[in-house]
Amino acid sequence: GPLNYCMLRNHGLLTVGATIADAFLAMYLFETTCAIQLRAQSGGSELVHVPPMIIATAQQQAAQVTRNLGGQLAWPGLLRKLDRLGPGFRA
Repeated sequence: GPLNYCMLRNHGLLTVGATIADAFLAMYLFETTCAIQLRAQSGGSELVHVPPMIIATAQQQAAQVTRNLGGQLAWPGLLRKLDRLGPGFRA
């Protein structure tokens, strides 16, 4: 279907994408937003919900800036970092 994210209760997160780069970036963003939410909730006060219109606008702006190539834009840099940290993954 049209959805790329799945949160499995007691099992973790799943993402899919048209490419490995897209799936990886989706997982990175998914995990990061979960961590941010947990840190915000640990403060003990009521969270402020962002209106859906602002979320939709942010999604449109992100798609326009990245030309819907989010994963492809981030992937080469991530591979360079991995090469520096441990090039043995290519073997």
